[in-house]
Amino acid sequence: MTRDFKHSFKAPDRPELSLVVYNAGFQKCPPGYGWGPGIRDHYLIHYILSGHGHCRIGEEQRDLGAGEAFLVRPEVPTHYAAAAEDPWEYYWVGFSGPSAPLLLSATVFASASVARPQAGDRLRQALLEIYKARGAGYSSAVRMAGYLQAALGLLMETEPTKPEDALADYARRGAQYIQRNYSRSLGVEEVAREVRLSRSHLYRAFQAVYGCSPSEYLIRCRLQRARQLLAATALPVGTVAASAGFEDPLYFSRLFRQRTGQSPSAWRESRAGGGAGERVTPPAKSPPDSPV
Repeated sequence: MTRDFKHSFKAPDRPELSLVVYNAGFQKCPPGYGWGPGIRDHYLIHYILSGHGHCRIGEEQRDLGAGEAFLVRPEVPTHYAAAAEDPWEYYWVGFSGPSAPLLLSATVFASASVARPQAGDRLRQALLEIYKARGAGYSSAVRMAGYLQAALGLLMETEPTKPEDALADYARRGAQYIQRNYSRSLGVEEVAREVRLSRSHLYRAFQAVYGCSPSEYLIRCRLQRARQLLAATALPVGTVAASAGFEDPLYFSRLFRQRTGQSPSAWRESRAGGGAGERVTPPAKSPPDSPV
């Protein structure tokens, strides 16, 4: 059976810092060992490495185990204690400062007092680094605050996105980039670099979300802009082509005829005369914001 132990450090107050570590440490608790009921004047995070216990924070009461963490907030009635059997071992850090509430609002504790951090053992190591940086001097206070920020950064990590959701996100980001840049010289490789995805994976993402390739999506954006300019302005066809991102006006005219059955000039005349213009059949998976 593992013997009980406790290693802790209480730092002197450093009110001039925006983030201040009050105390830090780690402990293998004896059965039933606890604190409270009472209130703290600072924030306190515990990360449970092993064993079990329970906590009551405000009106929330929970039984907790390995891999979970809980946050005590200032002036909130709190009580926590190790289980009678298999008592917990935890790492903790107490802190305060003007930047503490803002940082915590971006963590898993934004709307809860209990969480299961994704960082796992990395969080334990970050809390240990705070303790190892302990000291009474100003430099130690700054180092501890730095390790505390690293720990809070780990608490900002959330559950990994589902693969299909991630794929859709890449496609949307790629589509947005194309919509912002279609009027200039733009290639699929640039779009792939922008969203940090290989060309083949970007192709799969666009096929899944928009039912077409990234290059086809780019063409549709340009043709949509060309139709808008043909219908709303008297610009020459060559100027319309350049404005929509087509460097070669002859290629633009051929492509336009292939897609609509009419030349750009004829299409413009049909629109001016109230004709129906071209008909384009959208792909089955085209979303509302697809430029089809």
